[in-house]
Amino acid sequence: MITWYKLEDNETKPVLCPFCGAPQRKYIPTDTVQIKCQYCGGIFSSPPVMGGETYRCVSHPERMAIGKCNDCGGNYCGACLHYYDLEADRVSATLYLCPNCLRKRHVEKADMGIYFGVLMLLFGVLLVAAFSIVVGMLFLIVGMGAVIYGYFSGRGAPEELSIDDVRVEDENRRIEFKASEGVDAEELYGKLLAQYVEHWGVSSGSELLESEIRAYTRRGMSFREAVEKVYRRQVKKQ
Repeated sequence: MITWYKLEDNETKPVLCPFCGAPQRKYIPTDTVQIKCQYCGGIFSSPPVMGGETYRCVSHPERMAIGKCNDCGGNYCGACLHYYDLEADRVSATLYLCPNCLRKRHVEKADMGIYFGVLMLLFGVLLVAAFSIVVGMLFLIVGMGAVIYGYFSGRGAPEELSIDDVRVEDENRRIEFKASEGVDAEELYGKLLAQYVEHWGVSSGSELLESEIRAYTRRGMSFREAVEKVYRRQVKKQ
């Protein structure tokens, strides 16, 4: 079941996550201010017509904010929020960061490389002075390389795509996909749901399909890409 909202002309539209494009399938109270996507985990503003408060982008007041920065909590538009893949302790996640927070994370990551390089240089100097010139020189070379790489990578422009950039790419791929296959994501989802329900039952089938789609969207895929991925995998099994 998809959550819909009604416009002033009585037209209805689904509530879609601006980050991954997934339609929200849980009940959303009319006075909800912000919604957390059940697929990718992004936090975005509810449509104003649902009675929620309207937010403006911190950097572009003329534009409506679509969601929050995961680090500073500020409200930003799609041109300001960027995807950032985070990996720690074998756990990966996708964050949505404003330009300042994205830059800060890049600098912090680069500084860690510089600290590592300085440590290698110190070890190299001690080894050269103590007993092993060859091993010490290797440490010095590695340390110098780490310092240089950290310095330049921390001062370069981040390459992560913004929400708007991904939207354009996703729309282009969607057009290509529909032209070649003639089926959109919701139709594929319906086909998959019918297969899963037939095989696993209504409750287990729908939960299993949702969990498989979430596994892909939390890696940075859009809802459409995740549905296609699951669909193509099922086709290969048949």
